[in-house]
Amino acid sequence: MTDPGHLDDLLSALLDGELGPAEESAATAHLTGCPACTAELEAIGTVRRAVRSLPAVDPPFGFYERMLLPGAGGGSFGAPLPWWRDRRKAVAAALVGSAAVSVGFLGVSSPTPQPVRPSVASLIEAHATSASVTGDVLSTLTPAGVPVSFGP
Repeated sequence: MTDPGHLDDLLSALLDGELGPAEESAATAHLTGCPACTAELEAIGTVRRAVRSLPAVDPPFGFYERMLLPGAGGGSFGAPLPWWRDRRKAVAAALVGSAAVSVGFLGVSSPTPQPVRPSVASLIEAHATSASVTGDVLSTLTPAGVPVSFGP
């Protein structure tokens, strides 16, 4: 018994027949001398009979099928999980999404190449016209002003 003065939660256990013989005889003896516990026992019994007399409620459509889904507390068979409930697919979707955002960010924020100033062609021409044929080792390898091509 929980409270020396009243039975409290033991009343429900008494109605269900869950008490041992010693506890049941003690509860019955208490009920003979306690009108408050007797009234509460009658109220609990009335409520239980009223609830048990209610009609059965049909479960919503698909309830049993959802119970059979993996991860929903049911068995291991049934329809496959939606993609957002499968951890591997959710992680893959997150990685693909973050990669797409990164590529988009880099595409928008990358600088455009700027032209070289002064142009290389004008520097080559200035070198060719001003180079000394005798003092410059590289100028002696090729005649001044003759363009050199490394292509086929």
